[in-house]
Amino acid sequence: VSLPDNAHEKKMVYNKYMELIVDLGIVFIVASIFGLIIKQFKLPLIVAYIMAGILLGDNALKIVTDRQVIENLSTLGIVLMLFIVGLELDWKKARDFARSAITIGVGQIIITGLVGFFIAHYFGFSNRFALYTALTLTFSSTVIVIKLLSDKRDLSSLYGRISLGVLLIQDFVAILALIILQTSQSELDYIYSLSLAGIKIIALCAVLFFSQKIVQKIFKSMAESSELLLISSIGWAFLIALISFQLNFGLEIGAFLAGIFLATLPYHLEITAKIKSIRDFFVTLFFVTLGLNFSLDFASFDFSHAFALITFVIVGQTIITMIIMGCLGFRKRTSFQVALALAQVSEFSFIIISLGILKGDISQGEASLLMFVGISTIIISTILIESTDAIYYHIGKFLKIFEKKSGPFQDDSIKIPHDLGNHIIIFGADHIGKRILASLSRQKQKILVVDFNPTIIKELHENEIPAVYGDMGDPEFIVALGLERCQLVISTTHDFYDNMRLVKKINSINRNCLVYVLANNPEEAIEFYREGVERVILPSNLTGDMISELVGKSKHRERFNIQKHIQELKLQSKTIVLNK
Repeated sequence: VSLPDNAHEKKMVYNKYMELIVDLGIVFIVASIFGLIIKQFKLPLIVAYIMAGILLGDNALKIVTDRQVIENLSTLGIVLMLFIVGLELDWKKARDFARSAITIGVGQIIITGLVGFFIAHYFGFSNRFALYTALTLTFSSTVIVIKLLSDKRDLSSLYGRISLGVLLIQDFVAILALIILQTSQSELDYIYSLSLAGIKIIALCAVLFFSQKIVQKIFKSMAESSELLLISSIGWAFLIALISFQLNFGLEIGAFLAGIFLATLPYHLEITAKIKSIRDFFVTLFFVTLGLNFSLDFASFDFSHAFALITFVIVGQTIITMIIMGCLGFRKRTSFQVALALAQVSEFSFIIISLGILKGDISQGEASLLMFVGISTIIISTILIESTDAIYYHIGKFLKIFEKKSGPFQDDSIKIPHDLGNHIIIFGADHIGKRILASLSRQKQKILVVDFNPTIIKELHENEIPAVYGDMGDPEFIVALGLERCQLVISTTHDFYDNMRLVKKINSINRNCLVYVLANNPEEAIEFYREGVERVILPSNLTGDMISELVGKSKHRERFNIQKHIQELKLQSKTIVLNK
């Protein structure tokens, strides 16, 4: 029996939706299985998602049928991720590292592009393919780097901010490159396209700037409902992202600008917290999609060429970035962290490859070579970024050649007060560290604060509190702190390995120094006590300890001073507003 046309169409639509649901179900089931396996090897979950996509794609099981819809859904994750990054980045603070990011970004693009072009030309490829190779290898993946740095809580560090700045410069240049590739071969067309692009981006930023007060008033009224605030924020992100897309700047640039625009709102942290879980769902699809698109003809290219290009991206580009940053005066650790974070191929690179195939500029075999290099560098770089501290710990002493004593940028130079002695060192001055610092300051103690957030260091210097930018995972930096003269070290960071290395270093040079650290679980706490730590704090126990103390006071009829506590809360609230 044949169904009526209308009923037949409805059935086809229903079947299509069911195929999508089945595909999504399979994607997340396989991704979770790979995730469990990868986690046992202590590797980043991004690797698991890409491997799941490769397994489900054309090179293996060919299970996913509605790839285009999944790819479109993954775009939502990119928009939300860049929106959150913008929310967490106050543009007024961004000015402090913008100049260095622009210098590093432009220098890296020029040098990497030229070297990549000559490598491809050396292998005997045409000038046209060498150009596509240079463009493919030059840009780094904004999505992957931001995801990994966010998971490591390093976005607010100096190297995290510089990496973000360089990535945004790369994205802007990549968009300009796409605009040029899509135009005709006339020089006048190139000039016209670039000029029009400049006018569009200036106009977009101007409209956002002049409408700031109006939008802030609208969001203030929406903030009365947390649900409405969430929906409105996502709507705002996609509105600006779509406008940016229509102006040929891509969704990513628009989403980032939308986030920066709302970063000054007092409830931007609430917006960020609510969106993150939604973002993770769609971002997972993005990495699976990378694997799904890994459709290659392995017989069509030379693996020796692929290996050489992969080595250039991972090793060569790292060296190029370190040389540039070393000439600017950055310390070798900061240079290494930024360089390793940028050592992979961008999502824009895959768009450039696809465009080259459509225009007939490169063959399918040449595209397969670049695709293989891109996916390989993403997987390798993901693992290396997660292991940055461990790698530096072993090779740091060999990187001295990349460090200069002077340069135009000295943001992370080590400046330790010479008269410090019998002092207290606090690692981390945010949240818990800030309360500890306030208490010790009232006791007139000699204090030295160490933090890897340049903004916090700047605020402490303005308040005339001795502070130095640095990472406790840097062994040379730890030596420069004068641990042999200090009486107490307090670490408010949660990294077990960094804390353990710090404890062992103190034990080797100053047995009389007391050490307080945080631990993530009882097992870690026991390990610290075995190494001679004076006191280990479990954050999960802080609330219980405080309530127990309050109960003990209530038994002795000790009344809590509510008015005093209200005054303290008002002071804290006022401080937060002023800082913002």
